[in-house]
Amino acid sequence: MFILGFGLSLAVPYMALYAVNRAGMTPLQLGTFLTVSAISAVGVATLLARWSDRLPNRKPIVLATLAAGAAAYALISVTPHFSGLLAIGALLLSLGAAAFPQVFSFARASLQDVPADLADRAMTVLRSVFSLSWVVGPGLGAAILVGADYHAVFLSASLCFALAALPLLRVPGRRPQPNTGTTPVADRPRPGNRSAIAWGALAFVLYGMSMQMGMAMFPLFITKTLGGSGSEVGFLVGLCALLEIPVMLALVTLRRLPGVPVLIAAGMGLFVAHFALIVVADSLPLLVAAQVIRAVVLAILAGLGMTYFQTLMPGRFSAATTMFANTSSVGGMLSGITSGAVAQTFGYRSVFVVCAALTLTAFVVMTANNRRQALAPAA
Repeated sequence: MFILGFGLSLAVPYMALYAVNRAGMTPLQLGTFLTVSAISAVGVATLLARWSDRLPNRKPIVLATLAAGAAAYALISVTPHFSGLLAIGALLLSLGAAAFPQVFSFARASLQDVPADLADRAMTVLRSVFSLSWVVGPGLGAAILVGADYHAVFLSASLCFALAALPLLRVPGRRPQPNTGTTPVADRPRPGNRSAIAWGALAFVLYGMSMQMGMAMFPLFITKTLGGSGSEVGFLVGLCALLEIPVMLALVTLRRLPGVPVLIAAGMGLFVAHFALIVVADSLPLLVAAQVIRAVVLAILAGLGMTYFQTLMPGRFSAATTMFANTSSVGGMLSGITSGAVAQTFGYRSVFVVCAALTLTAFVVMTANNRRQALAPAA
């Protein structure tokens, strides 16, 4: 997970810069590229989730996603034009994007005999390891970009995807517990939870849309609007990842905390403040403050998002994990074309105004959903 995260942290912060500066994309073309990749990622993730629950060993699927990611970034490094990048995004990058949820599912299947509380803590620690990789990755990516070029950045990311497969070869595959047919009735989602799942998914889609709009346009906002450098982008992204880790570990160790739904709603509310700070930012200190808030938000929602859906969908771990992953992918699908159109028409700063509005809506939806759940009669 650390090596996978390291590869993503090298490439993702500089994908938009590469698309605009090297491939010559307009903001609208960039949005189209991101949207097509996200649409493909949703379809791929859903299909792989079904297959992984039926196969006796999900390891081949995990290794296939890592191989696809390695191939995608290697090809991106030598494809500086819109049509080629669009094809790579639809065919390979989407499959590589499924590596993250597939590795998590693979890890969770390996822990199915461990007490549930301990397994949940182990998964949170695993997510912290992923965040740790983002502490140095963006900064190193900036150094590679300055010392070499985009070609070296994406080749390094490709190498990381290939190396991430090596430790998994030593992990024995486990047949996942069946999700359908043999699941005890008591463990199946209650009919009353269907509405809660739908509204919760909507809130996470809005959150994911704002998060990915902001992530894609943040480097361009720093360099194009504020006149900053790639090194500043790397510093700010790495700072956020560094601060995520103690917050995630606090969520694991602290006992007197509100429930998961309350924490998630609070995180969405804080995200509004993050985007508001970026909107008014004209210097590094305000951007640093915004990244501090972002770190807290990501630690809460990335660390507890899967737990939230698993609680609403007991006995259906793979379905819950896929639901959580797909809300991010659907958010990315909607964010690409939206952020591109807004940036091209009104400028990069205006994108973060839209992000704030989307996150505020997500906060309202999640708060109302939590209230309905609290008032619902117990089964």
